[in-house]
Amino acid sequence: MTGFRTTPRFYAILLLALSSISYADTRLRPEVWASPVIGSELNNFYRIDNHLYRSEQPGDEAFGQLTAFGITEVLNLREFHSDDDEARKTQLTLHQLKLRTGKVTEDQLIEALRIIKNSKGPLLVHCWHGSDRTGTVVATYRIVEQDWSKQQALDEMINGGYGYHAAIFPNLVELINGLDVERIKTALNSEKNL
Repeated sequence: MTGFRTTPRFYAILLLALSSISYADTRLRPEVWASPVIGSELNNFYRIDNHLYRSEQPGDEAFGQLTAFGITEVLNLREFHSDDDEARKTQLTLHQLKLRTGKVTEDQLIEALRIIKNSKGPLLVHCWHGSDRTGTVVATYRIVEQDWSKQQALDEMINGGYGYHAAIFPNLVELINGLDVERIKTALNSEKNL
């Protein structure tokens, strides 16, 4: 059995392969993007603004810590898992909007924004990983409530380090690009006038 031999041809091929690797443009995290929250059991935990936070699925211990950050309400986007067990020892107000990641609709996003707008205090929105469903709700919030462009919101969702699964859920980018922002604002404002 012969061993692996390095030859000048091997080095030429290796150099060619390495030179073809492209690197994404490096940049600093924009200050307007969500800020990482430290000092919690939660991973993927970020503060969007004074009223909204995002994270992965909190466990028992993390639920107990949420009030230390001023959070009073939680919106769970998971389809088959409630937060009742994990949050049973807290005074948090729990909401659940069951979203199927591959089939999120604009009407479901309106309902998520309605829950966020009507919350009595800071709210945490989460799904299992805090990546796809959560990212879509936050991007829609950015567009509708904070007047971000769709491109700005998608840039944060995709490149913000939240774990968006682009290869699995490209439908979420298509959904955000196709949002009827005026329809969403009208739906949210019509509730205000009732």
